[in-house]
Amino acid sequence: MPEGYDLRAFDILDSTNVECRRIADARPSGAGSSDNVWVVAAAQSSGKGRRGREWVSRPGNLFASLLYAIDCDLAAASQLSFVTALAVRDVVADILQAPDIARCKWPNDVLARGKKIAGILLETAGPGSAAPSHVIIGIGLNVVHHPEKAQYPATDLKNEVGREIDASLVLERLIHTMDFWIARWKNHGFSIIRQAWKDCAQGIGQEIIVRLPDEEVKGRFVDLDETGALILEFGGKRRHITAGDVFFP
Repeated sequence: MPEGYDLRAFDILDSTNVECRRIADARPSGAGSSDNVWVVAAAQSSGKGRRGREWVSRPGNLFASLLYAIDCDLAAASQLSFVTALAVRDVVADILQAPDIARCKWPNDVLARGKKIAGILLETAGPGSAAPSHVIIGIGLNVVHHPEKAQYPATDLKNEVGREIDASLVLERLIHTMDFWIARWKNHGFSIIRQAWKDCAQGIGQEIIVRLPDEEVKGRFVDLDETGALILEFGGKRRHITAGDVFFP
């Protein structure tokens, strides 16, 4: 493990994110960076994705969460979704030995050959009613299984490389790659993360569809702004979107 991190592994959990919340709730306020904890489970009984959607958690895939102590405001902490996407994307690209087919999908998915292979869910946590002291970074990565019927076409590492993949080896790579990207973020700020994410992003400059809770917007994915919002151009104007589901026509 990199310095400053611990690891807790389970056969089964309701959710690795929920276990991280339990750990955070049990700790006193003011916990330091040495309290960063990776939680991994071989299976989950109640895995969740964005907006409370079910995350199908079949044994053999990777279900991991990082309880990360923050010393910045929540707006800056939210940038960790892009940091994590870069780390997961690098791991996928390394295993597939094909950097060009592993791409980041706004806001927090990773694709392989245009199909979803990983999802990321950020939540905050802290003891009692105090201000959040930690970010929980949940990562689900399809290693040997993927859902056949999903909102967005999916794939897995085994399907892409044609051989068995061990989730524990994927986790080891992910832990060290996350440590690398978190260090870059802390040392150089979001601008370098933003550019790296754009360099491997799916759909920039192309027409996309963004589904929001109460509407569907079509336009050209122009850029990612300084806060991480998607800039969509349509009808001669630009709109900054902070949350939504992106689809490619």
